[in-house]
Amino acid sequence: MPENLKISKENLSKLIAVLIIAAVFLLTMSILTDDKDNRSFIGSKTGGDETALCSFLSDIDGVGNVNALIEYDQEGKVAGVVVTAEGAADPVVRNNIVKGVSTLYDVSASSVMVFQKETGGSNNEKNR
Repeated sequence: MPENLKISKENLSKLIAVLIIAAVFLLTMSILTDDKDNRSFIGSKTGGDETALCSFLSDIDGVGNVNALIEYDQEGKVAGVVVTAEGAADPVVRNNIVKGVSTLYDVSASSVMVFQKETGGSNNEKNR
């Protein structure tokens, strides 16, 4: 075998280090330039969107059909959220809703109210 084709341990280590650095660089560039990362942004210039929030919450296991109202302060930040959900009678589901909304809008858990959504007949039938 010719002398110029032999790779010493030192040269092999340098080659591996260069390859690792190149791989990390390419991965970093790929992440930084990727426009579509499959994350959804729930929000608007006023701080939120009830329709998008309802869609997000209904994807949580056990929540079911959801309605939400978002209250904003004078600065356009979310001040409070009220949610009605079919699965809200379950304390675990209720807690998941509160944690999700409070994290999403950066509000305290006390600013999020969750109620069991009315199911069944009309109000006339219930008043009989």
